[in-house]
Amino acid sequence: MTEKNIAKINEIFDSIQGEGPYIGYRQIFIRFCGCNLLCDYCDTEYQKGEDYTVDGLIEKLNEYDLKHIHSISLTGGEPLIQYEFLKEFLPAFKKSVNFNIKIYLETNGTLYKPLEKVVDYVDIVSMDFKIDSSAKIGDIYKNHYEFLKVCEKAKKEVFAKLVFDDNIKSFEIDECVKLANQYGISLILQPKMFKNGVAVSHEKIVQIFDKFTEKYSDVRLIGQVHKFFDIR
Repeated sequence: MTEKNIAKINEIFDSIQGEGPYIGYRQIFIRFCGCNLLCDYCDTEYQKGEDYTVDGLIEKLNEYDLKHIHSISLTGGEPLIQYEFLKEFLPAFKKSVNFNIKIYLETNGTLYKPLEKVVDYVDIVSMDFKIDSSAKIGDIYKNHYEFLKVCEKAKKEVFAKLVFDDNIKSFEIDECVKLANQYGISLILQPKMFKNGVAVSHEKIVQIFDKFTEKYSDVRLIGQVHKFFDIR
């Protein structure tokens, strides 16, 4: 077994999607270890995990009643770091089930070259727009442009989430609107959370929402519902 056939996975669990337009749908989450970014607001422990082969992961997923699951969420960390594994796992998994189950990729939207390798096996792309005022990782808009270009070429369903706080800048709003408008995607505004509470004031949330909707129509304000329900 070669190294590329092994993935390091932090956890696998059955829950609901708590963010974005697919909120409330039941999914199996596969949380991959590792990330190419270190966002200031990250609350995920993803460094420790267990090694899985392609066959081992398919066997694990088949322990669930997949007929009642909307989709398989590839999350992290950043799942595209392990794209060599995904390139083998995704077609093998789809071939192993005799009904349609969607693949839902949750990604930071920066690894566009790895995305090219697996995009054909992905049904829904949930990507993040990373802004420096909240993530503290610098300017990565160019990566987002290239990432969305791959999604567009492959004709994939894609939307973007944007975590913001009181420090969001006007130029960041303009850049995100420009990206969303160029590729015609939905933009999901997500106030930064602190533990299970919202870390942004009501007044600021309304103000930011108004600024976005003045510039772009396909904008929604959706918090992290699973945290309010205290669901994993």
